[in-house]
Amino acid sequence: MSDRKFTPSPSLAVVLIITLTSWMIFVPLVNPIAIPLGNNTTGVISQASIENISPYTDYLKYLILLFTPPLLTLIVWKFGKISLGEYLHSVINITAKTLSQNWFLATVTGILLLAWVINIPFNQFPITSLLRDSFHEGEFLGFWPNFSQLEKPFINTVLIHGYGMDVLPTEIAMRLISNDNGIVLTRLFVNLQNALTAVGYFWILWEITGLVGLKKSKLPIFLLFCLFACIFDGIFFKFDGRRGTWFVFQLAITLRYFRLFIPWEKPEDLKSNHVRDNRHFHSRQAIILSLLVGLSIPGGFLYVYDRAIYFLAVYLITCIISLFLPSPIRKTWLTVTSTGVVVSFTAIAIFLGLDQVNAIASQIAYWGKYGRYISFIPLPPFQMTFISQKFWLSILIQAGVLTYLTWDLINHKFQLKPFVRKHLFTLILLSAAGVYMRITLDRSDLGHAYHGAMMTALLSVYLLLLAYRRYLENPLHKLTLTLPQKLIIGVLLIFILTSESGFNVLEASQKLSRLPAAISIPDAELLKPDYLEAKNVMSAEIANQSCFFNVTSEGLWYYLYNKPSCSKYSYVLYAKPTVAQNRVIEDLETTQPPIILLTNDVWFQNPWDEVLKADSASLIYQYILQQYRPHKFVQSHWFWRRSDMPPTFATTDQFNGAIDVIPESPIRVGQPSVLTGWGVIPETRKPADAVYLSVGENNQLIAVGEVNIPRWDVASVLGIREYAQSGWRLRIPTASLPSGEISLKVWAYNSENHQLTQIGEAIDIIKLNRDGART
Repeated sequence: MSDRKFTPSPSLAVVLIITLTSWMIFVPLVNPIAIPLGNNTTGVISQASIENISPYTDYLKYLILLFTPPLLTLIVWKFGKISLGEYLHSVINITAKTLSQNWFLATVTGILLLAWVINIPFNQFPITSLLRDSFHEGEFLGFWPNFSQLEKPFINTVLIHGYGMDVLPTEIAMRLISNDNGIVLTRLFVNLQNALTAVGYFWILWEITGLVGLKKSKLPIFLLFCLFACIFDGIFFKFDGRRGTWFVFQLAITLRYFRLFIPWEKPEDLKSNHVRDNRHFHSRQAIILSLLVGLSIPGGFLYVYDRAIYFLAVYLITCIISLFLPSPIRKTWLTVTSTGVVVSFTAIAIFLGLDQVNAIASQIAYWGKYGRYISFIPLPPFQMTFISQKFWLSILIQAGVLTYLTWDLINHKFQLKPFVRKHLFTLILLSAAGVYMRITLDRSDLGHAYHGAMMTALLSVYLLLLAYRRYLENPLHKLTLTLPQKLIIGVLLIFILTSESGFNVLEASQKLSRLPAAISIPDAELLKPDYLEAKNVMSAEIANQSCFFNVTSEGLWYYLYNKPSCSKYSYVLYAKPTVAQNRVIEDLETTQPPIILLTNDVWFQNPWDEVLKADSASLIYQYILQQYRPHKFVQSHWFWRRSDMPPTFATTDQFNGAIDVIPESPIRVGQPSVLTGWGVIPETRKPADAVYLSVGENNQLIAVGEVNIPRWDVASVLGIREYAQSGWRLRIPTASLPSGEISLKVWAYNSENHQLTQIGEAIDIIKLNRDGART
């Protein structure tokens, strides 16, 4: 028999602790290592030579991370007075005890959540980044001139979202501006709105956690759900940003009201008409909370129109639900909220005037009638893919919940009082999830699908907590975990948390430290060079105008020139209905701005649906082609000047251009159709100043094309060097063309005599509808 003693195996917990501790210490030190390449004796030009980094750098990183943990093991063994396993087990036990303390959990989680709020919601519009999105950032910059210069701005301005989202951040910023730094200050307050919304969602999670009556402390569960809400943000849903700020706090207050005053735990309480324990009904808190809800309802319409409608629907549902609740709760909710609505509405009417209140109501009616048609994108086909679930998963969850509620209503023999009381919070959250689905259904792109799923995610949290309380709380309470099991769970949690970039505390602290210097950056440093040049070149000419107008739907221009819009519809994109286009034309006839911006290399179409402005705003476009003439190119930005007379049509015996590419006939609605060629003014030996497209015998001008496209072949063949930039490109607005047989003509424009000369022959084509019919 062997007398060799049994040698215990190393503790898995100890191995994990040593390895992970080593990596947490050394990874930040290893990342910046870069061995210089030195003299490039190989003659190889690659990333190594360009960045002067030796390929052996990565080998060094590998060896450090590979051998550090075992070396640390040897060091601890060599100098430790007790066994390594005993020492680390005592450290692990002390650490686990500390980590389980609520104060420690709250502190660490609070730091992580604060870092996430700074890194994600507060960074939606990076304060110091170049302004590239002149459309969306223009939404909160471009309405400021209207509200600072017009006497009754709500009457003369159709807001896109509402005052709180479109105007308020800029208004606050302009009161603090000191160094022509309006853009960074506005971004600051926009991001603060986003951060405030995230706080509102955390509040809702707190209320939801308190709804289910957990036996142990709800704080760890709440903190865990907050962390996972941040991690899953952008995977299954997306925090609604500043658009949902008002709604989120309204919903949080509503949940707070019903959570505090309806603590039903026993089946017999479901049938009672009175509050079982008066200690549970705090009349002062009830009045304050319900009054806040009532006051917020009219105020919501000043903040954002659509979310105000959403909460109004949720509120009406809660009013119906309250009819089945005990009388003190019902009476307080109905009476005090109604009082708050009346007081708030009266105050707004006095402050703004009834005419402006009516204007706000008309804007809401406009968006309610036309909004879904303006920005509609159909739902993609439902498939069993990760991307597709973002569209159908919310519907599936809501359908499942509704099916369960229907079944339980049958079990209650259609007795509404016990049914409603039993499922009170499910009904409230389901109503919020249902109205939020409009975001996805009206515009079914990925971004809106994320936002539309937000309330369904909160409903799911509530249902998960109910399931946890019923099926898992007691078994988990009795469960005793071994040290390795605790360690593995802790390691997995650390791994999950470190995978979320938003929890980077160092990055968040750096952003905060850079904030004081960032908010002093002047606008000129944030504008793209072409926009800055257009501002500088055109400001003197536009300064004498009382207003400005652009067809590109970029609100940024109104901010740059500090001019209100010449029409109440400052964004042509949202003036697609015929009634709105006619109003724009009427406004332009009244104000007659000398200079407008027609187009540029991005906003000749709507980037998300690729619909040409000449199609979506055909009446406005055709009006401008008749009443304005090309004025000046600044980079790609094409400014036009008002003309006293429409252009004249002429013919010429001289060769003034050609049409090289003609689309195949028939063409269909929405089918990309392009004409290309070259055009010149023979009398002046220069390229055409513009190229127009007309339709029909009356030569109705419907589009204008890109010019100054290089055509060295034309210059070479004709022997006229000036024709080197005579190329043009015309996009045919197929959606606004009449169906059937049509005749198109291309015209070269001469700015000196405001004359159009036909290029080539008329183009006879057939336009079909989407169903293939001619008419």
